This record gives sequence, C-alpha cells and structure tokens, in this order.
Amino acid sequence: MLAEIKGKVSRTGSNLSERLEDNLTGNVFGALRYIPFIDGLGKVLANAVQELPDTVNLPDINSCIDHIKAQYWADVIEFWPYDKEGELDALLTFEDTMIGIEVKYLSGLSSVDETGVIPTELSKHQLVRESRIISRKGNQKNKILLFIADRQMCNDVMKSIEKSSIASGVTLGFVSWQDFLHELKQLNGLDQFQQIIIQDLIELLTRKGFEDFISMNTNEAPLIHTDQLFDFSILCNEVTIDFVTNTSINKELYYEFN
Repeated sequence: MLAEIKGKVSRTGSNLSERLEDNLTGNVFGALRYIPFIDGLGKVLANAVQELPDTVNLPDINSCIDHIKAQYWADVIEFWPYDKEGELDALLTFEDTMIGIEVKYLSGLSSVDETGVIPTELSKHQLVRESRIISRKGNQKNKILLFIADRQMCNDVMKSIEKSSIASGVTLGFVSWQDFLHELKQLNGLDQFQQIIIQDLIELLTRKGFEDFISMNTNEAPLIHTDQLFDFSILCNEVTIDFVTNTSINKELYYEFN
C-alpha cells in the first residue's frame, strides 16, 4: 500500500511484481508502524543486526537501538526521502539516533566503485553515498546505516566494501532477511491484534524464501517404524511395493515427509 501511495507502484500496478523490493519495504516497515518501536522493530533490529567487523570509535548499533524507548514512531519514519546523493528506502529520525535503511530483495546495489580505495567524497558506491546523506542530516545524533538483504548478499557486500570509505561518524550494519524473519518469530508480549500483523509478516517473508535452516538436532526426531512405512510382499520371485499415492500436491507449499 505504501509503495503505491508514494508512487513506487503505478496506478495500474503494471510495474508490480514479486521482485519489487519497494513493495516489500512498504509492506514490512509500513505494517510494523502499527506496533510500538520498543515491542516490534526495535527488538528485531537490536537482535538481528551485525556490525561491520573492526569498526572502532563509533556507536555500537545494538546498544543505540536498544536505548530507543519510543512507543509511537510513525511520525519519525520517512519512506524513500529524496536527496541529491540518492534515495534511502527508509529514514528514521529519533531524538538521539538517526537510522537509514537500504533494502534489497533480488536486485544488487545500484552502483559500486572500481577496484581500489576511493575517497569517501568521490565514491559512487550506493552505501557510501547513503552514508554521506546520513552524515549530513544526522548532526550530533548517533548515525547508523543498515543494509537489509539476503544473507549471501549481506556477506558479499560486507567483504567487498571498504570500511574506510563510509562517511565519518556513520556506523554501517547488516541485517539478513533470514535473521529479520527469525527475530519476528521471537517477539512476545503483543496483544492479539499485533500478533496478527506479525504473523502476516512472518508468512510474507516465508513465502519470499527467507525461512532459515536452524540446526541439525535429531534428538527429537520421531522413531522410524519400517513396517508402517511400506509393505514388501515376496511371491513367486516377484517383489510388490505398495505406496499410498492418493495425496494431492500443491505447488509453492512446504512438505515434510514422515
């Protein structure tokens, strides 16, 4: 809805597809506005965020977000604010902290630098340009830039970007959609209406393919009773294998074979 309101989706929906990350941004962050920051998005980001390694002399992202005690926060978030340097997907301006958010779904960064170290002020790298936006607008606040994408893309960008190129005073962090989904599942203490919102987001991100593989713990695996799974009958040197085949299978669903 927000993507359409802000003109990211055409009136006819002709540019709307499952690949449109602006629509994903609006759906996720637009819905989370209905839940107090400290009970919803704040918990998700504070627990899921991963700082760029070896960052020194900068605010700790987890601590900064954890100290934001805002309840109502719909008035502090801007979606796709225009700037000559580029367009962040969301910009949150709290009393002591500014958080810029760049969201990726299936597309890559809009621009990157050639190999070698490029001065911050000359860099065309999308995240560097966005860090300059936050540096300029954040004044004396704690300034944070969060990159939200698939875990593999987060890892690739984390390895490739030059830490020294991020604008002074801005802390760059990474949040994978897989971790985002996991943290949504951990939220508790919500009322029944807020739980509906979170469950919708969980189902949306699951459908997008961000369900994570958690562990290989087999301690709780059910016992296998071979005589209940199939029946082998040997008669006249012939083997008959009998399986139940009347189960219908629908695409785009997950199945567990017991």
